[in-house]
Amino acid sequence: MNTFFILCSPEFFLTVSALVLLLWQAFAKLNYKSVGVLVLADYLAAGVLLLPFVENQGIFYNGLYVWDKMAVLWKVFFLITGFLVSYISLESDSLIPKARAEFYILPLLTTAGMALLASVRDFILLFVGLEIVTVSFYVFVAFQREFPSALEAGMKYLIIGALASSFLVMGIAFVFGITGSTQFDEVARFAQKSPVNAPLILGLVFILVGLGFKASAVPFHVWTPDVYQGASTPITTFLAVGSKAAGFVVLLRILNLPFYDPGFQKHWIPLIVLMALLSVVFGNLAAIPQRNIKRMLGYSSISHGGFLLMGLSAHNKIGCAAVIYYFFAYLVAIFAAFLVIVLLEKNQPSGVSIKDFNGLYQKNSLMAWSMAFAMISLAGLPPLMGFFGKLMVFLAAWESGQHLLVIVGAICAAAGLYYYIGVVRAMFWTEPENVQRIDLSPATKVLLWILSIGSILLGFYAEPVIKLVGAVLS
Repeated sequence: MNTFFILCSPEFFLTVSALVLLLWQAFAKLNYKSVGVLVLADYLAAGVLLLPFVENQGIFYNGLYVWDKMAVLWKVFFLITGFLVSYISLESDSLIPKARAEFYILPLLTTAGMALLASVRDFILLFVGLEIVTVSFYVFVAFQREFPSALEAGMKYLIIGALASSFLVMGIAFVFGITGSTQFDEVARFAQKSPVNAPLILGLVFILVGLGFKASAVPFHVWTPDVYQGASTPITTFLAVGSKAAGFVVLLRILNLPFYDPGFQKHWIPLIVLMALLSVVFGNLAAIPQRNIKRMLGYSSISHGGFLLMGLSAHNKIGCAAVIYYFFAYLVAIFAAFLVIVLLEKNQPSGVSIKDFNGLYQKNSLMAWSMAFAMISLAGLPPLMGFFGKLMVFLAAWESGQHLLVIVGAICAAAGLYYYIGVVRAMFWTEPENVQRIDLSPATKVLLWILSIGSILLGFYAEPVIKLVGAVLS
């Protein structure tokens, strides 16, 4: 690995950029909006620096770090996520009374940790990457410490996150104790040569518990609705997309290399199926009575975690492709939804409930249509991108023999229509208490158009995206 390649990797570039900006703003007292713009520029620069190395392949640092097409794809995903979160943060500046430059700089470090997770091939590096991400979110969730709800959310996230990290470390310790290595390749070779024993299975279970927290899958979901509601909206968005994706990219790595052996599969597949089943049932049913939009999307996130686990339970290439495609569909819809929520919060600082969407079409038609497309895509209705994401997950699980899981998932997806379409009904068919126009900046209008059109076009023309994902996995 040459020096230029190291300097251009997103994790190195973003980390250095974050440190430089922290020192610069500390001494130069930069305006936080200026810092936010510089952060957006850093994300764009990281994406440009990534381009020359897209076709690179290799394993580096004595097997700790891999650079392959899947790693590149996830790094691009995390860069897009970080960029959009930073933009939403700038839009919501008036909602953060004590806005500091750190609020805009720290996502660079979080994204660097996520980019590192895309390339891990060792359990120690996996833990380091996850902790970079998790500790950042401990700060983010409780950042608005003047609000009791944010402090409560931060405390819940800290306690449950620490517990999940403990399970993860214990699982890694068991794996190392039995196999004598923390590298994915060595664990896979051990499983091929030796029978899988009880302590090793216990280590696998503990690791799944730790990662289940990241995926906000039942029964490791208890933090999700409270943290989604209590955290500031940009951070809720980051949790909904970035944190969840970080957990799943690690699951994709470990379940398809160190724990891919049939001796492991017969133990982890039933656990993944059970978590998926509980998540789609509980997430959708619990979201129905919710009136706070962020809390509703928190429970919805639990159900989406269940659908993603369906793809993992297929333990085949189709399932992996379905998970990756589903995440890109989820990214487009979630960011459109939360951007609209931020714009509403600026006019309704006390919080956004479903009734606050009443008559949104009369206040700003672009916001209403963007939110409608986001809700329809999350509900999985054709022809939007979310429909094909759910379809791919269902097909992968059905082909692997998980028929009951697919049937229950389809019923729960239908139940989810109630709360998603309820938001659409409020925007278009319910009269508002007052018709006060909401003005948008040109950049926000362009972003809403891109997210809305992207969800439609990638639904109508899903085949090129699916082929791209297939090429990455090949």
